[in-house]
Formats: sequence, C-alpha cells, structure tokens
Amino acid sequence: MGIDFKSFNLKKAYSSDFDDVLQDFYIPTLEKSIEYNRLAGFFSSSSLAITARGIYGLIKNNGIMKLIVSPRLSKKDMEIILVAHDEPEKYIENKILEELETFENEFIRDHVFALGWMIANGKLEIKIALPYNDKNLLMGYEEIQERGIFHQKVGLFRDIDGNVISFSGSVNETVAGWLGNIEEFKVFRGWISAEKDYVDQDLLKFERFWNNKSPKIRVMDVPVAVKNRLIEIAPKGIEEIKLDKWYKKPKKIKVELYRYQNEAVESWFSNSMKGIYEMATGTGKTFVALGCLDRAYKTAPRLLTVITCPFQHLIQQWKREIEKFGVQYDELIIADSSNPGWKDILSNSLVDISLNYKNKIIVLTTHNTFSSKDFIEMIKSTGGDKRKLDVFLIADEVHGLGAEKRKEGFLEEYGFRLALSATPKRWYDEIGTSAIYNFFDKVVFEFGLEKAINTINPATNQSYLTPYRYKPNFVSLTASELDEYADKTRIIAAGYNFSKNDEERGEFFENILFQRANIIKNAVNKYEILENILEESMPNINWFIIYCSPTQIEKVIEITNKKRIFGHKFTMREGTTPDKQYNGISEREYILQCFAEQKYQVLVAIRCLDEGVDIPPARTSFFMSNSGDPREHIQRLGRVLRRWPGKSESTIYDIIVTPSLIGLPKELREAEMKIFEKELRRYEEIAGIAVNSAEALNVIYDIKRKFMEMKK
Repeated sequence: MGIDFKSFNLKKAYSSDFDDVLQDFYIPTLEKSIEYNRLAGFFSSSSLAITARGIYGLIKNNGIMKLIVSPRLSKKDMEIILVAHDEPEKYIENKILEELETFENEFIRDHVFALGWMIANGKLEIKIALPYNDKNLLMGYEEIQERGIFHQKVGLFRDIDGNVISFSGSVNETVAGWLGNIEEFKVFRGWISAEKDYVDQDLLKFERFWNNKSPKIRVMDVPVAVKNRLIEIAPKGIEEIKLDKWYKKPKKIKVELYRYQNEAVESWFSNSMKGIYEMATGTGKTFVALGCLDRAYKTAPRLLTVITCPFQHLIQQWKREIEKFGVQYDELIIADSSNPGWKDILSNSLVDISLNYKNKIIVLTTHNTFSSKDFIEMIKSTGGDKRKLDVFLIADEVHGLGAEKRKEGFLEEYGFRLALSATPKRWYDEIGTSAIYNFFDKVVFEFGLEKAINTINPATNQSYLTPYRYKPNFVSLTASELDEYADKTRIIAAGYNFSKNDEERGEFFENILFQRANIIKNAVNKYEILENILEESMPNINWFIIYCSPTQIEKVIEITNKKRIFGHKFTMREGTTPDKQYNGISEREYILQCFAEQKYQVLVAIRCLDEGVDIPPARTSFFMSNSGDPREHIQRLGRVLRRWPGKSESTIYDIIVTPSLIGLPKELREAEMKIFEKELRRYEEIAGIAVNSAEALNVIYDIKRKFMEMKK
C-alpha cells in the first residue's frame, strides 16, 4: 500500500491545460486510498470507465468505493415515461442496460469489467440520483444541464490513517472531459485547518445524496438487473483485471548531453554557479540549462527555479523540453497573464516549500511578469536563513532583460544565475549590457554560429546547424523616400548641435531616429525584389519565412495571395493559450504545426518569431525589414538553420537599402558612411560563413567599392 496523504505533494488547484490531471493527481491519489466516494455526472459505459480510471490502485489496496450517478434521459425518454404513467425505475433500468450492451473500445471495456469485479466482491456500491423539478416531475438531461445540477462534481478520498482529500470542480465523467476538454478543480486536505471546512462540506454533500436526504433529489439503488449484468461481465479473479497497461508511462529515454554541452555545464558550475552562455540558436542552450538545473539539484536539496523568457509561447516550449529532459520537480507553475491565478498558486507553493512539503518548484514566466512588482516581492520573500532555500534564475534570451524596467528583476535572492543568448550584448545600450554582465558575471561558454556550422555532431555525423546560402540584394530609396530621409538626417544634425545635455539629446533623438529607420525598413523597392524571388522559386515554395515590419505585412500577404501561395501571419495577435478550436493547442502552435506539415507554404512574421521559437522545417528566410541590430540577424538566422530530416542546407535572402549621400553636407555624409560601413562588415561576416561565400562577398564588395569612390 502507498504512503499516506500527508507525505503526498498536492497542488491546491489543477487545470488540464497546465497539468496532467490523471497522472499528477487522480491516479496517484487512488493508489494511496482505501476509500473513494464519487458524486459524478451522467451514467454511460464511457463515464463508468472514466470514473474507474486509476481505480486499480484502490483495488490493490483492498479499498471500497461509493458512486452516485444520474441517468442521462433525453426529451424523448421523458415523454415516454410521462405517457406510461409508471414509476421511472424500470425504464431507467432498461436504459442503463442498453448502455452496457456495447463497449466503444478496449479502454472502456477493461474499466467497466473492473467495476463489475468490485461489485461482485462487495467493493463498490452504485446509486442512481433522480432530480425532480418544482412540479415534482423527473428532469431530463437538458433541464438538468440548464439548472446546473450535477455540474459541480465532488470526489472524496480516504487513506489508511483516516486523512481525507476532497476535490470539486468542472471535471466531467466523460471521455472528452478527462482526455480532451480543459477542466479545472480545487483540492482540499482535511488535516489542514484552513481547508478542513471545505472537506467537511463535501463530505456532508455526498452523505446527503447517498442517504436520500437532499430536497428535489431522489436516490435509488442501482437496479438489480444492472448490478447482475455488471457482475456477469466481470473478471472472475483480481489477477484477470488488466488495467496496468493503461497507466504505465512510456519509459523516458534520458537525454544525454554532448561533450561540448557537458563542458558548458562544468564551466558554469565551476564559476560559483553563475555565468552567461553565448550560444548560437539551435545548439541546445535549453538542454544545457536543464543540465545545469540537474546539477544544481545535487547541490541544493531545496530549490526554487525561475525560468524567464520573452514570450508566452516560449513558456510552453520550455515546459515540453523540461518533460523531455526528465527534470524532476514537485510542482511546475506558469506565472504569466495566461494563468490569472498564478499569484495565489505561487504564494501557496512558497509556503509549502518553506514548511518542507515541497522541495523542488519550477516557475516558468515571461520577462514582463519576472520584472513586475508582485513577482519581485514574492521572490524577495524567499530570503533569510530560516528557509534554507536556494533560488536559481535561468534567463532565456537574456538581452531582453537589460531594459530599464526589466533589470529591476535582478535580485540578490537569486543565488544561482544562468543567462542564455546567442547575442547577450544589447545594441547601443552599454548601460543595459553592463547590468546583464554585472549580475550574471561573465560569458563562461561560447558556441557561435560559425563553430556550429563547421563542427560535426558525432551523434548525427552532420554539423550542428545546417550550412546556408546567403543572397544579399541591394536596393535604393525612391526619390520621395530620399528627400524624407535627408530631411530627417538634417534635423538630427541640427538637434544634436543645439541640445544642452545627453539626456535632452537622447529624448530628442529617440523619436526622430525611429522615424528615419522606418524609411529604410519600409522602402517600397523591396517589394519588387520579393516578387521576383518568389516568381523564381515557384512552384517549389515551402517552409519559407518572410520577416517584415508591421507596415509591410499586409502588402506582403497581398503579394503571396496574388501568386496563390498559401501563407499565414505570425504576429503578436495570435493566441498563446490552449484552445479547443485548435485541438487543445494554442493558435500559434497550430500555425507552426500547419507550417511543418506544408499546409502553409509561407509564414509572414514580425519580430515575435525572432527569439526562441522552434521551427526547424524552415529552409528559406527573406529579410524584408532589418532594424540594424546585429542580434536581430543572428536570431533570424538561427530560426532557419536548425537541423530537420531531409534538410541539407538553407537559403537566406537579405534586402539591404543603400543610403544616398547626394546633397548632404560633408559631416553628414561621413556619418552616414560610417554607419553603412559598419553594417557592411556584418553582412561580410554572414557571407563569409556561407556555402556560396565567394558569390555573396563579390556582391557586397561591388557595393563597397562604389561607396569608397563616393567617399573620395
């Protein structure tokens, strides 16, 4: 028999969009129970089977069960009962027997057989609840649903020491309820004083129904014919109950880190468990970080781990990788706007870990929530020697935490610190970059783009990232765009000379620089290049990502539609929470799934697809819009260079706007030349690693020569 309930780590609430409610709650609780009482929903063979899910643990404990269900009577059934003027029991008996004549599948059959064995051996009693309305007429299914009767289900477990757990909520005893729908329920423990009243109320509610003392509800014993039928189909002996196969989790294959990943773990550990990983996208930063977490568990017996990342959809990606890696934890909490109750859940969990009820808690959050006042206060509450609690911060895409507001989340309570990014330095933000390096200490391991493309992975005999072809395309601004660009440049020069100090200068420049950058980003001549490349690529356009600005996105969609290319937007507006409409996954996950399955040939994306999103099938990227930030290029390259079956190389199309120096004063011409020369060096670096490096570099050098001549 299993251990008692008090040594069982329970959450106060479960939701199937975050939790595996069967494996995490229902099954392990029954394995520790000697009694199970259930006020369920409507009787059917499938609902009986789902009620019995996990019941094998109770059977092995020689436990007993009481079950109350209601017959599912249709409007037609009710009419027949009314016309017959008979007591409904006989009709209900026949109705239930019909349900037991055929079984939809093996799962239902095996579990109903197990319940039959329990009845035959005096381990299960079933009663039928008949709700009546104000006219003293038996209610049908539709009326019961409308009034909400039996909508809230109650379950009660008792262990060998008499401890009681109750749960109540919207869990439906149907296959869809347990396996498909997003369901939620609260859990209460009778031995906790603050929760005992809730348990007592659930006990009273069940006893009231069971003893036929609830107004408007009449309770009858399960018809003899139904009981006999269940006994008739039951296995003769307990050894014939074959339920284990439904609960055995597939054996997890432990993820083995590559040699360079193990070196990264060791470099972090030997640096007092602090440091930054500067690793190219696709080289396994996530698994290396989880390797560090695994190592931290060996050092810190009680550990709160906070993993923060830029976007909500990356939280689900981290959750999947945690499960795949096999990280052990007592509780995993998603703390962001998709989980409105995260504050209460985290607060309760911090109490649990302080009282030694839990030892390993993982919190997945976004950068915005991580740096919020509420989250910061909760982390600060973990301080002090009394708790003897270590706190570990894993910051994914850490460059995003250098912003003024977000770096407020850098707290001393995080004794262990790990930062991840292909490009940890912030563009034109020395203060933010310094804040990151001061907090996380230093880069303890590097595995850059060039190394990832040229290093062979011994497990696959291929390089870690796919080689790529680089296709730079240079375009000019139109006459009107040139005039507007020159005007903005003159304003910048004048403002710089007349501004009084750096603060005033910064405020002035932020807006005007943004406006000038948008002229480059949204240059109209880029569309012709895009159309030409799409035309040349047809009809073999698949796994194609077009990065553009918000201003460009509608025009790009118009171009793809005109060419009858199936595409979809990927912006900040697509949903990140599980949705029935998308088969239980989020809208974003659904879009990426369709892209992988070639239902969408093209994704038209803005910056939210830059960081962290796994889209390994992608083979071609088109950079319509560039901010000038070198990190943006590296991030976008990483999206298309991940390995995928049948993918031998990738292609990068880059549209680069060449500035015009005509009509600018000498000082402004020189300033523009310096900016463009700096960008050209970045393009040269990307071209130098490419498969077609000679071809790509020739295009860049040709442009470079022209500008050198203009500079003279």
